[in-house]
Amino acid sequence: MKKIGCLALAAVLGLMVVGCASTNSKENKPIELKNKDINFNSEKGSLFVSNNTAEDVVVFVGKVEKGNLIGGIHANTSRSFDISKIPGIPSSGSLLVRVATANLYKEKARITEEDVIYTGLVVYDLNDSGDKISLSIYRGFDASQKECIYVSNESENFVLELRLGNPSQGEVIATLAPLTTNKRIYLSARDDSLSYDFYPTFIYVNPKTNEKTSMNNPGKADRKRAYPEPIGGDITPIRFEGPSASNVGYDVAFVSVQNDTNSGIEFRNAGTPLKNQKGRRFTASGRTDVYEISSQNGEAGKLYTSLTFEFDNFTKKKISPFTFLPGYKYDVIVTELDGNYQYDIREVGKKSLVEDARIQLFME
Repeated sequence: MKKIGCLALAAVLGLMVVGCASTNSKENKPIELKNKDINFNSEKGSLFVSNNTAEDVVVFVGKVEKGNLIGGIHANTSRSFDISKIPGIPSSGSLLVRVATANLYKEKARITEEDVIYTGLVVYDLNDSGDKISLSIYRGFDASQKECIYVSNESENFVLELRLGNPSQGEVIATLAPLTTNKRIYLSARDDSLSYDFYPTFIYVNPKTNEKTSMNNPGKADRKRAYPEPIGGDITPIRFEGPSASNVGYDVAFVSVQNDTNSGIEFRNAGTPLKNQKGRRFTASGRTDVYEISSQNGEAGKLYTSLTFEFDNFTKKKISPFTFLPGYKYDVIVTELDGNYQYDIREVGKKSLVEDARIQLFME
C-alpha cells in the first residue's frame, strides 16, 4: 500500500502566507491576528454542539477556506448555533461543519483543511421550528496536532462517517466529504498502547425528502485498525471504497418513533438511551425521530427483549420481544390514554439501496 509523509513544505508555505497577510497595505502596520473576534455566546438555534475537549474551538460551515465562521465553543462546554442566519442557506438540506482550535485560528492568517480537528454532518430543516441537531466533538483528539492517521473516502456520491469501536453505535470522530483523500485525523495514542478500530458508515440524504440513509458492510468486515503516528513519519493511509450492490448493505433497522403523548420519551435498550439520527437521545412530545437499531444477525435479524420507553414522570413502558430485520423500516406510534402509555409497532418494508444517488452538501 502506498505510504505518505507530511511535507515540511506546507509549513513553509503557511509561514509565507502569514507573512503576506499580516500587513495592512494602507497603513503599513501589522494586523493583530490574536485580536480576531470570536463569539462564544450560545444563541437560539437548531444546531447544538458539545465540545468535549480541553481546548477552546471555532466552528465553520462548509470549507474552512471560505471563512464561514459561525462562532466558538469554550473547552468542555456546549452551545447552540442559529444556522438560519447563514447567507444563502437553503430551507432544508445537508452541510458539513468543521472545527479548529481557537488558538490556531488566532495565530494563523488563514485556516486550512489540515488545521481541522473535527468535521460533522448536519441534516437540517429550517421550516421545522422543532428541528434539533446535536454533534459531539471527540475528546480524544491530539491537542498538539502532532500525531494523526490518514483516511480517504473513495466514494464519489456519499459522505463517510468514521466510527470508533462499533460499526453502528460507535462514536463518530470524523466525517469526510465524497472523494476526500488523505484526510488528517488527529488522535492521541491510547493509554493501553493498542490500535484504534475504525468502521465506515456511508451516508446519503435525499434532497427531496431530507431522509437520511446509512449504509455499510454488514457485520465487521470493513474494520480498519491503525495507530496514530507522528506527522512527518511513515504513515499508511486508511482507504474506504464507496458503496456498491456487491459489498454494501444494511446492518441496522430504521425505527421511526412518533411521540403522540404529552411527555418526552427516551428510547432505551437494556437501560441505555439510544441516539437518533439527529444525534439526540430524546424524542420530544409531538415529534418523530428515526433510530438506527443494530440488527447484525444476517437475514434473520436481531431479537430485542429489553427495549423500553421512559417518560418524563419516570414511567417505563416495556416493549414486547421484537425482531428487527436489517435494512427494514418500522413505524412506532406511542400514545397516552387515561394516563396509560401504549405503543403500536409495524413493519413498513425494506429500504432500497441508493447507489446512483449523490449527496448534495451546502458550501462544499
